[in-house]
Order: sequence, then C-alpha cells, then structure tokens
Amino acid sequence: MENNSNSKERQKEVQKLTFIVLAVMTVLIIGYAAYGLITESISMLLFGIMLGGFVVVYIVLTDIVEPFRLGLFQDLARERRAGFLKMMLMDVIGAGALIYWIAGLGSESGNDILIPFLIYFLTVQIKRKYRAEFEGTVPEEKEEPDTEDAGSGEQDEK
Repeated sequence: MENNSNSKERQKEVQKLTFIVLAVMTVLIIGYAAYGLITESISMLLFGIMLGGFVVVYIVLTDIVEPFRLGLFQDLARERRAGFLKMMLMDVIGAGALIYWIAGLGSESGNDILIPFLIYFLTVQIKRKYRAEFEGTVPEEKEEPDTEDAGSGEQDEK
C-alpha cells in the first residue's frame, strides 16, 4: 500500500510540470485572443500556430515526458512497447485531425468541422486501451470455469 501511495505522489509531482506548462500556454492563447478582440486585429496564422503548438506540446508532455520521468520506458517488454507505439499512432492521427481543423479556422468553408473532432474523439477512446497496455495496467482476464463442464455430469435417473 505504501508503494502505491509513493507512486501516486510521484505521478502528481510529474504531472505538476505538465499542468504548469499547459496553463501558461493556455493563458498566452487566451491573452492573444482577447488582444485580438480588443484591437479587432488578429493574425489567424499566428493563432493557428499557437493552437497547433499547444496540441503538440500536450501530446509530447503527456505521452513522452511524463512516462519518461516516471520510469515507464525502462525494461520495456514487447507488449508494452507495442502498446506505446499504438498509443503514439493514435496520437498522431488525433493530433493531425485537430491540426487540420485548426488550419481550416480561417477558411470560408466550415462544413468540415465535425469530421476532425470525430476522428480525434475516436482516437482518444482507442488510445485509452493502448495506454493501459503501455503502462502495464491492463487487468488480466480471469479464467471462468466452463459452465458446460459443470453441468455435463450424469443426471440422476428416476
């Protein structure tokens, strides 16, 4: 139990860096958007770069820096390595969809707004499974006794 408590504390400590970096980036993006609203002059290119940078930094911090600092890359077994690669593939696909949406913010056609979000949502759902594989927290399936064998005994004949 004590080891689990230390692990949780270490995870909170590592996540604090991610929180601080993302909070600063969020304040900068909101500040730039507020500045653009007040001055009625905003560069959509710069705004898109800021949003895209946020997406990339978020993925790097949560999927590479945090696991590295927690020591999850040490002694990677084949299954955990495969889980990490699948998780990163889902990140690339999801981030690509979000960056596609961000790149289209300034365009006149807003018809494609739902497709990138749908792709991102689906990849995040799939990524949860692969992240558990990478972290080694996939619950092992318990073998259930065969119900066919239990009921296949000879029945009493009357």
